Amino acid sequence: MSEPKGERPANRGAQPTKKERFEEAGKFPVRKVMAAAVAVVVIAVAVVIGIQLYNNSTEAGGPVVSEGGANYADTSLDMSPLTSAQKTEAGTVTLSVAELTGKKIGGFVYSRSTPMPAGYDSIDGNGLPLLAYVAPSGRLVVATSMCEPCHSYDFHIEGNELVCNTCFTRWDLNTLEGVSGGCLDYPPQEVKTVVQGDLIQVQQAELEAWAPRI
Repeated sequence: MSEPKGERPANRGAQPTKKERFEEAGKFPVRKVMAAAVAVVVIAVAVVIGIQLYNNSTEAGGPVVSEGGANYADTSLDMSPLTSAQKTEAGTVTLSVAELTGKKIGGFVYSRSTPMPAGYDSIDGNGLPLLAYVAPSGRLVVATSMCEPCHSYDFHIEGNELVCNTCFTRWDLNTLEGVSGGCLDYPPQEVKTVVQGDLIQVQQAELEAWAPRI
């Protein structure tokens, strides 16, 4: 049966008119903005967590002096004297990379011009004891050879840990973070180093300025 003239069938699937599309385009995209904001917050939180994890796992030491690292598993090493240590007229203390990598861990005493703090002046010559070792990561670590709470100057390596010979507190060799013992918060204090050829260089000014943390 034909439809009555003058009447048009209902357009159930009609597309939006130009006016409707214009009005729709003018609406503020709340859902999209909220989704984008949530994504930004999630990314920001992930970045902060990543930075914190990185900072918490930062390795100790400076330049890598042993490619491939050092393996101390099932090993116990005592400190050996570092006979190559000497002052220079340029205001540095130098050590031999070859001597250190051969001995793995060693120590020497720096004679300060500045008086050592009271209670830390028991070494002849106004000496500040220092140690140096090659971490399992292969990095060079130079630090004060001192466990401040118990006033010990001697350490050894046992496995992948640095151990105080007096209180037996243990610190991770790669990070100097406390593992066990009573002096966890006072590992040997690192000093800055520069490596040029076979020479490790430490600034005398930093050693002169050293002060205990307790």
